[in-house]
Amino acid sequence: MRNLILICLAAALLGAAVVSRDDVHAGGSDRSRLDDATLLTLEGEAVRFGDVSGDGVLVVTYTGVGCPISGKYAPRLQRFSEEFGARGVRFVMVEAGPHTAREKLAQECAELGIGFTVLKDHRQELTRRLGAKTTTEVFLFDAQGALRYRGAVDDQYALGAAKPAPTRDYLARALEAVLAGRAPETTETEAPGCRLTILPAEELPEAVTWSKDIAPIVQRNCEVCHRPGQVGPFALQSYEQARNWGEMIASVVAERRMPPWNADERFDGLFANERYLAKEERAKIEQWVADGMPRGNPDEDPQPLQWTDGWRLGEPDAVFEMQRYLYGDEPLPEEGFAVPREGTVDYKHFVADTNYTEDRWIQSMEILPGAADVVHHVVVTVHEPDKGPFDPDRILEYLAVAVPGDTPSVFPDGYAKRLPAGARLVFQLHYTPNGKERLDRTRVGVVFATEPPEFEVVTDAIMNQGFVIPAGADNHEVRAEILLEEDLAILSFFPHMHTRGKDFRFVAHYPDGSTEELLFSHYDFNWQETYVYRDPKPFPAGTRIEAIGHFDNSAANPNNPAPDQSVRWGEQTWEEMFVGTFDHVLVIE
Repeated sequence: MRNLILICLAAALLGAAVVSRDDVHAGGSDRSRLDDATLLTLEGEAVRFGDVSGDGVLVVTYTGVGCPISGKYAPRLQRFSEEFGARGVRFVMVEAGPHTAREKLAQECAELGIGFTVLKDHRQELTRRLGAKTTTEVFLFDAQGALRYRGAVDDQYALGAAKPAPTRDYLARALEAVLAGRAPETTETEAPGCRLTILPAEELPEAVTWSKDIAPIVQRNCEVCHRPGQVGPFALQSYEQARNWGEMIASVVAERRMPPWNADERFDGLFANERYLAKEERAKIEQWVADGMPRGNPDEDPQPLQWTDGWRLGEPDAVFEMQRYLYGDEPLPEEGFAVPREGTVDYKHFVADTNYTEDRWIQSMEILPGAADVVHHVVVTVHEPDKGPFDPDRILEYLAVAVPGDTPSVFPDGYAKRLPAGARLVFQLHYTPNGKERLDRTRVGVVFATEPPEFEVVTDAIMNQGFVIPAGADNHEVRAEILLEEDLAILSFFPHMHTRGKDFRFVAHYPDGSTEELLFSHYDFNWQETYVYRDPKPFPAGTRIEAIGHFDNSAANPNNPAPDQSVRWGEQTWEEMFVGTFDHVLVIE
């Protein structure tokens, strides 16, 4: 009786290990249910399994980076892919380790000599549908899509054991049967590889898609510059446009070069106009690109932003545009200044007259370039109302500064900037040719306060005009400071250097002997910006505001026009400047 029970038990176990063709169909193993599973190619492109598996007989093989049994079977599977591939069989290898980097998988497959399609099942979608258990399991589908065999390649290798050669060629025999139109004798075996770790669905990283995750980030942070006619070199207003630049986007985001915001990370959250991406947003973009930039559901796309080519502050009360060249007083052509297609353009200066007979108070203002894609930045200054030679030392006020991506300057109620009677406005423009013919006539629009303000917004400057940067110096320091003779509140800072500028700091030295670092900017001549406090920051009388900067005049600086020459103060790009302007508030008596 005991022997009979053992025989029956053995038969039952054997029966459980061998599945008939009808049982496979009854189990819902039709290949079509796998088609919409999303996997990654070794290049990181997200693909549907049905789009890469092809038609005809298909073998899906599993592998695992670092699994020794998988490595031993790799040459055999490569050989099978060549032998049976010539007879129309397609092989696809899948790796489903939840923490295996795609780059590591690519390296492993290259070392193993795998020459057929390899996919990363990053969300284990295909693995769940197949019910795969180990890293050596194979799945054979016939030309009609029915699963005909699953299990081991053969019986040569097992955990801790190996035969000199296989005695049961399961996969090869099953392939011969399917190609001959027969059912394999054996339809299921145990595959003795490393066990696959299948994570609970809730622990898998949620798929990051353009529609749901990336498009809103790009709209908020990139479109302001990356749209037609703006300074961004390419548009980012659609999935197709973003996908075309995906790897570049991931690179500049990871390096925090885009969106351009040069304040050091320790000042994150301090300024109202900051443009940096939060850590979570950067991680989403990097994951999206690494996962192959999946599209997502177009129905989930955010509504397109409606951009205007006109004034964002509304219709101005007055508009002042470039009227004539500063030097020589020659009128500007009606069509505007012709920006050359190529080369470096020295700073250009133009004049506009205001002709007001009394002071006016500006509540908000906006600079509107005539050719935004080549206007890098604009500085508008206020000068005395005379027709004498231009003298930079006779600047009455810095009126407005504009860099790509900036928003209009809007002062709180009760705050305003004075426009003196009869003042001349001088526009300083930095043009960056982009190979296209462009004509520019930049304008500044202003909205006047309806009532006399309580506080006057004044722009002051900390500067050093007496420095000399030695030839080849890679970290030359320049300092300047200003003493605050009365209590005041500062609204914003704007550092300015030229192509050798490396960094710029503002430091407050208080009357009680304490110090506070107000800003550290990793300076970039190609992206200069104003740093605006969320609320005016008060400083007591007797505070010294110090500006500290460093210049790289070495050959290692790719923007350095002449590393073999010492450099002094000058307005042109090949010269240098060290100016830290700041907006502060005065009570109007």
